[in-house]
Amino acid sequence: MSDTIYDATQQTAGTLAKSHEKIIRVKRDGVFENITGDANNLGAVPTAVITPRENYGNKGMPSIEKLGDSWVVTVDVEAVRDSNGVIIQTWLSNLVTIAQASGADNKVELQVFDGRDENLKAIEGSFSVATADLSAVSTGYQDKGAYRFIFTSDGVVDLVTSPIAGTGEPIIESATPTLQTVGDQIVLRGYKFTGTTGVTIDTQAVTEFLAGPEGGLDDYTLVMVIPATVTGAADIIVTNATGASAAFAYTAQTV
Repeated sequence: MSDTIYDATQQTAGTLAKSHEKIIRVKRDGVFENITGDANNLGAVPTAVITPRENYGNKGMPSIEKLGDSWVVTVDVEAVRDSNGVIIQTWLSNLVTIAQASGADNKVELQVFDGRDENLKAIEGSFSVATADLSAVSTGYQDKGAYRFIFTSDGVVDLVTSPIAGTGEPIIESATPTLQTVGDQIVLRGYKFTGTTGVTIDTQAVTEFLAGPEGGLDDYTLVMVIPATVTGAADIIVTNATGASAAFAYTAQTV
């Protein structure tokens, strides 16, 4: 369930409430990791950060200037466990550990943006993390292993171009699992896979793939089968009617 892009209108095993069209990502090991499919009740509330300023020409009247917004982001998540009781969402275990830490170890890089409208800005910045056991605050979760996360920004956060913005070419954000070999499947997650016309890996054309609604999937998912002779470092490129994606570095099993 980690390192994936989800259709924000669909629920995964980690959701209990109605899904949404916002995407939330947490940076882990230097890469933003999408947790939207496991998210319930995502809320992002801004508070203006202001400073007094001189009101020229009207010195008797107070005035302020907005410097930006600080944000508090909250999200609820159900823990999904294997037969041994171990949480299978690795990002969730990692985030609980961060919430229990202090100082710099209690910080994450967080990003929240609209999953449908690429013209809207994304919020991105450093946030402290706190968590609560949902069984203690919500009767609907008493028989679940569930957590509420509260992310509080370190002052003003940045407004950045949406990760889904572009000129229409596909965007690849992950390819899993790694170290697959000839005849194995790879699942690509990203954006703008609807209308895919071709896929290459290590410059070889992929003849077996499903992408977007045409393939019974969503706009964020592409499933492909590795063609013959692919081995080792093997860049993946997806093309639609607009053009080709940037090459995504993938490592296949060395034969």
